[in-house]
Amino acid sequence: MKRAELPEPKPDQFEYQLFREIYGVDWADDALVEWDNEEKITMFNYEKFIHPEILATYNTESDEFKMLIKKMNLSSKTRYEQHQANKDEFKRLMPLLSQLEEEEQRSLIHLL
Repeated sequence: MKRAELPEPKPDQFEYQLFREIYGVDWADDALVEWDNEEKITMFNYEKFIHPEILATYNTESDEFKMLIKKMNLSSKTRYEQHQANKDEFKRLMPLLSQLEEEEQRSLIHLL
């Protein structure tokens, strides 16, 4: 069973501006992104993400360290991934927001 598509704000809607107020970026900031080339932490580049003094306290060959790096990779998001997550979250709010006046929408968002 296919899930119903959630609405997206249009540039002339108040909700479009509200998205910018909440997340600090425009809804369409990802429109020209063809490939997410932002680097995330992996076993091959962890030195770029962890300060050398902290890294010196770990046995980088241990299974525990390798699992830590995997968890860090899975829990972190690139700017593109975070933008997609923000858009998904906002789309889930859109049906509720459509029932409210602009002032009520802003009040609700700031309460959340």
